[in-house]
Amino acid sequence: MSPSSEGKNGLSKRSCTRCNQKKVRCDRKTPCGRCLRTGDECIHPGNKRAPRKLKRPPISEILDHLHQLEAEVERLQSAPAKQSPGASPDSRTEANSQNNANKPDTPGGRLIQELQEVCDKSSSGESATYTSISSNGSLPVPEERIFAPYHSASAKKHHIQYPQPFQIWTLWDVYMKNVAPLISLLHIPSVERMIGQRRANPDPDPDLAQEALTLAICFAAVVSMTPQQCLSILNEDHDVCIRNYKISVEQTLAKANLISTQNILVLQAAVLFLLCLRRCGYYRTIWAEASIVVRVAQGQGVHRDAERLGLSPFEIEMRRQLWWHICILDMLCSEDQGTDTQIRPEMFDTKIPSNIEGSALNPQLAVLPLPRYPFVHRPDTRQPSTLERGKILSGLADRLETLYLRHFDLDIPIQWITAVIARLTLSKAWLVNSLNASTTSDTTKDDEIFHMGVEILQFATLLQNNETTKQWAWLSKSYKQRHVAAFILSEICVRPITAETEHAWEVVTKLYSEWVQEETRTNVMLQKPLSRLMERAALSRREKLAKDDAQPIKPAAEKTQEPIIPRSADLPPANFRGANVTLSDDSMLETDVMSRDLHDFIPSSLDWLTGPLL
Repeated sequence: MSPSSEGKNGLSKRSCTRCNQKKVRCDRKTPCGRCLRTGDECIHPGNKRAPRKLKRPPISEILDHLHQLEAEVERLQSAPAKQSPGASPDSRTEANSQNNANKPDTPGGRLIQELQEVCDKSSSGESATYTSISSNGSLPVPEERIFAPYHSASAKKHHIQYPQPFQIWTLWDVYMKNVAPLISLLHIPSVERMIGQRRANPDPDPDLAQEALTLAICFAAVVSMTPQQCLSILNEDHDVCIRNYKISVEQTLAKANLISTQNILVLQAAVLFLLCLRRCGYYRTIWAEASIVVRVAQGQGVHRDAERLGLSPFEIEMRRQLWWHICILDMLCSEDQGTDTQIRPEMFDTKIPSNIEGSALNPQLAVLPLPRYPFVHRPDTRQPSTLERGKILSGLADRLETLYLRHFDLDIPIQWITAVIARLTLSKAWLVNSLNASTTSDTTKDDEIFHMGVEILQFATLLQNNETTKQWAWLSKSYKQRHVAAFILSEICVRPITAETEHAWEVVTKLYSEWVQEETRTNVMLQKPLSRLMERAALSRREKLAKDDAQPIKPAAEKTQEPIIPRSADLPPANFRGANVTLSDDSMLETDVMSRDLHDFIPSSLDWLTGPLL
């Protein structure tokens, strides 16, 4: 034993080698008592421990293994993501070999399994990215956020797709035909001039606000197209175009710093984008992001009428149009999720926009031109009683009929669809007001409410499938009358089998089957309760048919197919019922569909939104 290994009292600092091997206590003497008893050689080690021998593979073997993994990853990245149904035999053979290589019992499969284990462990603590399925259910689209940082990892994976100059004009023409007539958010002459300038003088470093608005317009145009139109105009798959432009708009809005911007063009782009995105689903995301848009608008002061701010008449009118489109977006999102609206009447004083043609507006105006019809003021914001609301709705219907609807030429598609939307909205408001009335039993009025609900669903179906207005069907299909359908289904559950209930069943099942085909998302708030209610109505109907199998169905009263003539202010005015617009029942069909529950529904209230028209 070396002197350095001895302590101050002559004892070794460490146990002897023999005691250490046997895992027994050593008295650390030289020699120790145990070694003296056994006659073994007593050897005390030095101060430092001997290095451990780790069973690691040599570096060369690790590098070879790493090179194999890198080669396998490169091969997978270069391989096609999905084989088409019409793939050639060679491609199918290659795909089969890839599938076999992924099995754990092959060398390549073991490598892939190791990679998957690493990826799974690294992402196990993260929330999964929510995806949406396209209209044909084939293309998952990653969910982005318009307020997400532009320099996020997801943003770096996708380059902003900006259309070619000739494509911009083509998409602008589509926007003017399919979007602008129903979403009157932008000043058309100003936007057209902006697009022309950007085409004539391309800027390598474009203004972010103008870029966001241009891409939002392109996205709206693409969404409004049919798949065939998209293929012929842009020579691209419709779902791919929607995905690419969607991500591009989101990234551009993030680059433009939507949350803190004071540029009204960025806010217009966000509102237009969210209104059109509803056609693709994303209801919960739009509902959340619409609340941010409301806050951004409040930060810009759009919720306060611009007359008090001393702005020009042009700016006043554009801010009014923007705010009321934000109100519509908030109402639609809240109805989709079954929640209260974020915007309430006491929160703003922005007046309703004037009924002025866009060509009559320009930034140089000193005074706004007179509207085509008299401007009306907002009523008192107090909550009226049910009877008062009925009178207000009747007065509103008469006013709209006098000022607008009676002047429409229903042979012109845009005027026809405007008339149908106005009457649908009024009918729905009357229906909600009637359902909120007293619960006293009134069979006559209950029948009238039931008939009105059926007609609302019929007109909703007609609005979506009318051939003359098919260029706006993309937007009409995003307005789903789920609350009315829930009311009709609840009535079918309790009413006896008659020709009227059978007709209502045909109407609601046809409309519901269309919703099922279009709804590719599963997170729609009202989807599950409506499905349960549909099941309940179908079960109730089967039970009643089984009981009444030997009895003929009661004939419907002749008057049920005629327009209802109101006897008092709380009954629907005749002009609620879409006069001069005919319904066709030949497309009504019965389908075997799944269903939902009534108590989860609250009637959708249009409450204050139509108030400023009075």
